[in-house]
Formats: sequence, C-alpha cells, structure tokens
Amino acid sequence: MHVGLIPDGNRRYMTKKHVGNLLRSYDMGINKFYDFLQWCYDLDVKEVTLYALSMENLANRGRDEVETLYRAFNQHAKKGLTDKNIHEKGVRINICGDRDYLIGCSPNRKLAEEMVGNLGRLEEATRDYSNFTVNLAIAYGGRQEVLNAVRKLIEQGAEVNEENLRRNLWVKSYPELIIRTSEDRLSNFLLWQSAYSEIYFIQKLWPEFQQQDLVEILEDFNGRERRYGR
Repeated sequence: MHVGLIPDGNRRYMTKKHVGNLLRSYDMGINKFYDFLQWCYDLDVKEVTLYALSMENLANRGRDEVETLYRAFNQHAKKGLTDKNIHEKGVRINICGDRDYLIGCSPNRKLAEEMVGNLGRLEEATRDYSNFTVNLAIAYGGRQEVLNAVRKLIEQGAEVNEENLRRNLWVKSYPELIIRTSEDRLSNFLLWQSAYSEIYFIQKLWPEFQQQDLVEILEDFNGRERRYGR
C-alpha cells in the first residue's frame, strides 16, 4: 500500500502550545513524521509520499522561515546518512521535486546547495533498498510535476501516453489513499496520481496526529469497495 501525506498545521500548533522557537517547532513536526513512518512500517504500508515543502511555500513564506526550514531539512538529511533505523529496515528515500528551484529561490545559496547535496547523498545511500519507500516531496507542486513530465516527453520525442508520462513524474506510483491533517483540500499534491485515491481529511493539527488515527483510517479504507468508475 502507498499512502500520501499532507501534514498541515505545524505552525498553528506552535502558536497553540506557545512554542517560541521556529526551528524547534519544525523539529517537532519532523519527529512526528518519523513516528508516522514507524507506524506505517508496523502496519505493512510499503510506500509513503510526504508533502514536505511546496513551491508555494517557498514563494510565499518569509526569508527567515525558509532559511529555518532549510536548516531543519539539512540537519535531518545528514542524520539520515548514518541512521541505523533507515539502513537496518531497508528504507529507500526518493527526493521528488525541483532541486534547481530549491537552490534558486533560497535566501542563503550556500545552505541550499549543502542541503540539496545532503538530500542527494541520502537518496544515493538508500537507492538499493526495497523494504519500504519514502518519497520526500520537496519544492514540489502537482501541476509543475505534470508540466515537467510533458517537457521531458517532448525532449525524448516519446509518444504522449499515460505510461510514458508516469515514468517521467517525480512520484511514479499511485497512492491508494491520501491523508491530510487540519484542512480539506489537496493543495496541488499528487494531482495526476490521486485520480483514484481515497482521501481522508482529519481535523487535527499535524503534531496531534496519533497512531490510532492511522489505524482507524486504514481500517475504514480496508472496508471500502473501490469501484474505479464501475
């Protein structure tokens, strides 16, 4: 099973709990994602796509916040290179998004290049693993992903069909379900891939999401009849 995740509400949780440090707030959100991955692994989910950072986030958030996000991602990418949990479990990590955009829109180019380099090294270090897959959607947008895939087809001179397009997407497999916390929309996430996904909106802020929430979502999903237009 492939699960897509839009973990929204981290900043609102920060305000709610009077967390004054932005980096600490983002660390809390990332640590909750580690918990989520462990729950998925234990519940026999095989693939997770995380909407970590959208192109709209990068365009609309302030310089200090973007730099804080980059520092958090850079720190966790470096940590992942030697994380026994990743390597012992055989977790493959794919970086899905526009890496050039990540660097080009950064207020701190040196930090951005270091972060992109460490993310690339983490991807390379785990490329032969197959037990569990994590697609990290960073500098990602669903519309931009489709446009990028079409441009590649034109460059390749390939026939424009569904399978060729899929092969050129940043996220190449289709999620059976997508979970979003805190809001009720997809926000430009996996627009092509979600055509037949079951979508679950949960009215909790991301750091409030618990294992039992995931269990209940999977139980509901497993009880549904997926009709695919029939």
